[in-house]
Amino acid sequence: MMQLAILGALLCTVILTACGDSADSTTRYEVTVNFNTSVTQDDLEKTEDILQAYDKDLEFLIMELFPPIGRAVLTTDESDFCSTIETDLEAKTYVQSVVCQKWEEPDTSLSPEEPVHSGD
Repeated sequence: MMQLAILGALLCTVILTACGDSADSTTRYEVTVNFNTSVTQDDLEKTEDILQAYDKDLEFLIMELFPPIGRAVLTTDESDFCSTIETDLEAKTYVQSVVCQKWEEPDTSLSPEEPVHSGD
């Protein structure tokens, strides 16, 4: 009887863990938008609005060169996000190209205080 209770508890744990994983199926992405020379300030704002439809808390950073480049890291549970956002944004006349990829956390193992050594 005790073994049945333990087995039942383990089964509940496995089910709850599986449900928790599927409930939190968001992924972080990095999106870089290369604009062309016809872009306007309104176009930059429209692009930010499109991206914020997926993650209202994102920051859309614009590199102030001409033509500008926009960059955002966002979180979404949208399936097939990269191909969708690339297609949607590249259809805009003011966008040259879009690069979307899963976000990779930067390597923080190196301290800025440590000297850099080149390989021999």
